[in-house]
Amino acid sequence: MANSLKSRTGRFMAGVVLVGAIAGLVLVIRSSAEQRSWAGTEGTVQERIRSGKSFSVRVEYALPDGARQEATLSENGPARHPGDRVTVRYDLEDGRVVDAALADNDQAHWVTGGMLGVVALGGLYLNFRAWASRRRPE
Repeated sequence: MANSLKSRTGRFMAGVVLVGAIAGLVLVIRSSAEQRSWAGTEGTVQERIRSGKSFSVRVEYALPDGARQEATLSENGPARHPGDRVTVRYDLEDGRVVDAALADNDQAHWVTGGMLGVVALGGLYLNFRAWASRRRPE
């Protein structure tokens, strides 16, 4: 393993893993920070929808102008059932909702960020191993 890691291809792949993991981590952190800056309001779960192994919820919530908005949102946190009150974050552009998410959606960002952080540390370790000078027998 050590000899193949020190080859040109091994060094290249170690670099690709590190750069990819860091880029993914930056993207996840940026997305999480952007969602936290969105406006939030209380909503009511209207329906729980199953699609394969995942669940979504149809939520109705009020906008600042008093209009009612309905959206189907991904459920990444605890199970929500019809009638449950939830906090919805939404992004407005020109008075229209362009994106929305449940406020407890941060769990997905934490898990993805943690996984990419571990991959980034692994990539850093591989780069140190790939670029370390070889020991010379004495």
